[in-house]
Amino acid sequence: MPELTLAIPGSLELHVGTRSGRVSITGEDRQDLHIESDAPIREDKIRVDATGRVSLKSSRGGSGWLKLRVPAGADLKVGTVSGNVELYGPLGRARVTTVSGKIDVERAEALDARSISGTITVGECSGRCRLSSKSGNVSCNTAGQAQASTISGRIQLDEVSGKIVANSASGRIEVGLLAACDVAVRTMSGAVRVQVPKGVRPHPHLRSLSSKPRFSCERGDDCTINARSLSGKIEVLPA
Repeated sequence: MPELTLAIPGSLELHVGTRSGRVSITGEDRQDLHIESDAPIREDKIRVDATGRVSLKSSRGGSGWLKLRVPAGADLKVGTVSGNVELYGPLGRARVTTVSGKIDVERAEALDARSISGTITVGECSGRCRLSSKSGNVSCNTAGQAQASTISGRIQLDEVSGKIVANSASGRIEVGLLAACDVAVRTMSGAVRVQVPKGVRPHPHLRSLSSKPRFSCERGDDCTINARSLSGKIEVLPA
């Protein structure tokens, strides 16, 4: 298996491009960049500048898989067409784009992940988490702030401590709050469920043309929950 280790002159900012090969990146306690691939590693596909920015394209016509080990907290930009992207360990700001590949993120400081038809799954994003997929499902366990959109895919945001914006045409939206924070949700036909922590008294603005929204929390002014749906059911419940 071809391997290569590169010294990094500054704080690593890694840019990776591939067409159909899988990309796996792990943040860990190290100061260099370690590369493994199923194809010969061509140094003409790697560019390193004095600031620590590294640009890397996969070999074998963009279809070879890459396994990368980077310093914890490194910033990333990853682009694929159909290859899956897997991010592990503590990472910094990450931006991932793919057409049909699946995106899995274990932990990042901030994330912008976009796919046309692939699913997006996130464990923890301490800052702003932005997720977008047309037909794939998107989910995040924990986030500081969250913005998510789909056309037909489901949106699930389990524990969010900051502002939430979620939009879908026909996909179901499920949101869970960790603290009092504003929520704005829109669907055409998908159902909406928002779970509010005990003791938080939200001010609701709920509207569905097909059914009466269900609001089971104590009303107040701790935050605002704005939910709109043409034909989907809307529920705001205590956690």
